Amino acid sequence: MTKPLASPVSRRTILKGAALGGVATFIAACAGARSSPAPTSGTTAAPGASDAPASEGPKEVTGPLMFANWPAYIDLAGDAGEAGEYQPGSSPSLVDFEAEYGVQVDYQEKIGDNSTFVETIKPALVAGLATGWDLMVLTDWMASKIVTNGWAEKIDQTSVPNAVANVADSLKGYPWDPNMDYHYPWQSGMTGVGYNAKTLADNGIAEPTKIADLWAIPADKLTFLSEARDTFGLGLLKLGIDANPETVTDADIEAVRADIQPLVDGGLRFTGNEYLQDFAQKKVWAAFVWSGDLASSGGEDDRFIVPEEGVLIWTDNMLIPKGAANKYTAELMMNYVFDPAIAAQIAAYIYYVSPVKGADAEIAALDPDAATNPLLFPTPEMVEKMHSFQALSEEQEVVLNEAYASLSGL
Repeated sequence: MTKPLASPVSRRTILKGAALGGVATFIAACAGARSSPAPTSGTTAAPGASDAPASEGPKEVTGPLMFANWPAYIDLAGDAGEAGEYQPGSSPSLVDFEAEYGVQVDYQEKIGDNSTFVETIKPALVAGLATGWDLMVLTDWMASKIVTNGWAEKIDQTSVPNAVANVADSLKGYPWDPNMDYHYPWQSGMTGVGYNAKTLADNGIAEPTKIADLWAIPADKLTFLSEARDTFGLGLLKLGIDANPETVTDADIEAVRADIQPLVDGGLRFTGNEYLQDFAQKKVWAAFVWSGDLASSGGEDDRFIVPEEGVLIWTDNMLIPKGAANKYTAELMMNYVFDPAIAAQIAAYIYYVSPVKGADAEIAALDPDAATNPLLFPTPEMVEKMHSFQALSEEQEVVLNEAYASLSGL
């Protein structure tokens, strides 16, 4: 039987459990699952990619740095830390960066799902205009699209020595950016099942151990993810279908759509990170969620589990959109967060898996409890249940998007 990873899962009450070495195994699993071609055709490397980390001339710190990220994805302190809600000046790592470089960081939690965010900047990207952002964090499949379409600035590797030296070996060599000319990873994580134990108990509903158990909860008290890969990937696992893009068929995707349709008819909603607010307001009793969110920003009765059928794995990545006004400052931020001490400070709050070599030792020194948390250091048993539903072909993506649209009405 699958057990909750914490009881309760909150960043202030931590389960001791996994071996420290689990993080390397987890990241290796993430990378290995993404060794297949990226979800674009005809392009195997970024435009203009090269092996030489050439300097790009004079470097000047300019700002403010416009940084778009997901909610619950940066370290917080004080009242914001207790509430799990970012406010300007509440992130020690960002405050320290501002002090070190004498520049303001305009950090905004603007990304709730990849597609919705990219649609807001796509007209500018297509037209070759600045997007208004200097740094953004996108998941593998969308990052590959940005890079292969030529919509990302090439990183001056001489500006990011920490990243060059400290990025996990298992996250190198992606087909869409083999030399990391256009991206560096931010964090890795899992997509699984979250729920509020007290609400379920109050309504006489057993705590779920499987994805399938969510079908026994009132549909209007459920949310699945507007990230179609996450919702359909877990849907495949629920039906006993391996979520491997190389073997998934159109009929498999249709089977998931048909399986979810009755829940939609009963009131199921699709959300991005908004599920955090839904959990807080008790509008949602259970959901498909991302692994660190409930740990860093959930309530005391919120749980995350690795369900019996398995979880999905992914990595989010930092990119500099084409035409960024403060490219060098964005590179400095990339370099800064690849300092193992800073990486540990961030990871020990948000409870995702750091891609930075040396961060595990720093986490252990910073917070011994965090150093044994399976959200940060997944156990071998968890790693065995990991699947990747990222690298879809263009044809698969069309089928997936149509299936999701028929459910969501979007």
